[in-house]
Amino acid sequence: MPEHKIIDGVQFDAGTPKAVSDILLRYMGNRNQRIRIFYGDPKTGKDYGEEYDIMGYVGRSTGQVKIPLLINNANSSGGPGILDGIIVRITVDKRNVYLHPTYTCNVVVKGTEVYLNGKIHARFKTAEKANKYASFLRGDSNVKG
Repeated sequence: MPEHKIIDGVQFDAGTPKAVSDILLRYMGNRNQRIRIFYGDPKTGKDYGEEYDIMGYVGRSTGQVKIPLLINNANSSGGPGILDGIIVRITVDKRNVYLHPTYTCNVVVKGTEVYLNGKIHARFKTAEKANKYASFLRGDSNVKG
């Protein structure tokens, strides 16, 4: 099995679902619409709870091999490569545009602690901050706190 596939001149991981590559291509180059990417296990759909390099505009690298990039803001000219093979959810304006068939993000707040998939993920000084962060992890908010 090949390690990658090329669609419209852009290289994607061979395991990237067609729906994900279609969405990334649709938003590529659009500096008017930010997206949020949720990374996770592509087999189980379990969200990893990533909080960095997950929001921005979809761009494309230059050179012979073009890959999708996540551009931080409209004035930026580059950014990290998108790990398209492990995307389990994509939102635009907090609305799902892609959801892995078995997507799960089990976020629980106990006092000032936030648990992700049964394991402690973060601690805060107040329950209010813990709840705001949990809302961010769930995708209900695009602001951590």
